Parts: sequence; C-alpha cells; structure tokens
Amino acid sequence: MDKYKWQLQKYSGRNSRHTCPACGRPHCFTYYVDAAGNPLASDVGRCEHLSKCGYHKTPAQYFAENPQERGRKEYHTALPQQKKEVRTDYIPFSLIQRSESMENNLMRYLGKYFPTDDLKRVTEAYHLGSTSKGEIIYTQLDVQGRCRTGKIIDYDKDGHRVKPEWGDKVDWIHNRYMKMQGKSKDDFNLKQCLFGEHLLPARPNDMVCLTEGEKTAVICSMVLPQFVWVSCGGQGMLTAERCKPLANRDVIVYADANAVSEWGEKIQSLTFCRSIHLSGWAKDEPQGSKRDIADLIMDERKPLDKPTTIGDICQWMAELGIPKGRITFNI
Repeated sequence: MDKYKWQLQKYSGRNSRHTCPACGRPHCFTYYVDAAGNPLASDVGRCEHLSKCGYHKTPAQYFAENPQERGRKEYHTALPQQKKEVRTDYIPFSLIQRSESMENNLMRYLGKYFPTDDLKRVTEAYHLGSTSKGEIIYTQLDVQGRCRTGKIIDYDKDGHRVKPEWGDKVDWIHNRYMKMQGKSKDDFNLKQCLFGEHLLPARPNDMVCLTEGEKTAVICSMVLPQFVWVSCGGQGMLTAERCKPLANRDVIVYADANAVSEWGEKIQSLTFCRSIHLSGWAKDEPQGSKRDIADLIMDERKPLDKPTTIGDICQWMAELGIPKGRITFNI
C-alpha cells in the first residue's frame, strides 16, 4: 500500500524542494507526500544530488524503523483527491532573443577547438544566450516553440562548471523574469522540457540522441550534426513524462558513466519510442568514472591549429556507437 499512497512531491516551485538531512544543501530534497500533500517525515525523501550525496530514504524504510507509526500514518490521512491540472507558465521568447549570443565562457573555450561557423550554428539552433557575467543560458523551448525557461550556468576558462562548495551554481531565466515584474519566483509554475526539444518537429526522420547535460548535447551536435541532440538536464531528470516528445522516434541514449545502470533500467519504460538503445560508449571507463561522452570527445579533440582527420571522425563514430553507413564523407 505504501507504494501507491506515498509519492515523491511534484515540483511546484522552489518551496517544494527542501534541505537535505544528509548533505545539508538547501532546495534539493524531495519529500514523500500523501494524496493531500502532507509529508511522511522530514527525513523521508530523495536528494537530487544523486552522485555527490545519494541520500534516499523510502516510506518502507521509515515504517520499518517506526512500526508504531504504520497504523496512524498509513490509514488515517485524507482520501485521495482528484488532481487539479496545474497550469504551465512561459516566458516571452523576446527575452531569450535579446540574450542570444556567443559571448560566454563556454563558447570561448569551445572556440579553441571548433570553427566559429559551428559555434554560430549551435548558438542559433539552440538559442543559446549569454549573461553580462559570461554565463551561458540553455534555453528550454518545447515542441510548440514555447519558452519554458532558460538554465543559467557558469564555466571557467577550461570549460568546467563553476560550482560553489554547497549546491550548484545554477540560476533560471524565469526567476529573473519574475523579479523584473516585481513578483515572487515561487509564483511561476515551471514545467521543464528537454533541452533541444524544439528541434524535433523540423527533423522528423533523423535519429535522436539523448544526453544528460546540455553542454554534452551542444558539443556532440557540432561533431555529429546529422543527429538531433537533446538533453534531459540531469541524471535524475530522465522521466517518461519529460521524454514524451520522443514518441515514435528512434533514440540512442548516452548516459554519463556513473548512470549507465540506472538509465538502462529507466529507458525500459519509454515504450512510446519507435526504438531506443543505450550507447555502450562508457564500457572502457574505469569504475567510479563520472565522465560523459563529451569529455571523451574533448580529450581527443585537437586544437584548431591541428586539423581533424577522417580517422578521428571514424574513431568518434565507433565510440558513439554510430553504425557504418550512417555518415558519408565528401573529399
């Protein structure tokens, strides 16, 4: 009965995420709640920092530790109520258009390895933006072209994310939009979508490649533009709900090295895809590796003063699991 009674609290704003009892990070802990939205206990839930923390205490564990609570909390809560449809809020696309540029730290780093034309192409395709501080904005546009939000991330000169000691340094365009209007950011009903989702309708027959991080999708789209590269935005963000736009598509999934097993199980529920396969790119990664396919590509990428050869491309194809014959070369 616990399985159906207690569910992870759905995201409805910053206030629906709490301080993790294990790592102490704020706004990253999801409670298990009943049908009325009441949490079971303050330490029963899951931390979003799956790799760095990994805390996850289930209702079954709670009742095993507190058997005296089973009768009171399992049977004497409010009856399930019909779920109300929560509206999804959007931000004006003009806000994204004004920020669209390559003037950010990540693009400056990638500019050492990729031609300017490639950087311009992905910036325009994904509507990548920049802040005045050099942070990149990963825009989330859905299949209907509506702007859900933009994820703001900072990178250092070597292309690595700038992370504080506690939590992730991530901001959101919708937060800034609400502040501009003099409103609370918690009043914005955010429903995230796949990064790159808006590219799907215009390319109905192309293979779709799904990654964890947005940066990975951007880099891979420059190396293999024949495929539509999308990202779910995080290890714990691969859900059937978010992947619905992939219905009736052929999909290859590129999990980070430390999420191969978890994602291999999760994609079994994505039965609406025409075909879906988990890439074996990480088979040679050492145990405990947290790298992704973009890390592998960049390790082998030559600076612009050293030309890329057909052999390099063939090696990348093999590592990405791309079948022979999918790509042709014009020499």
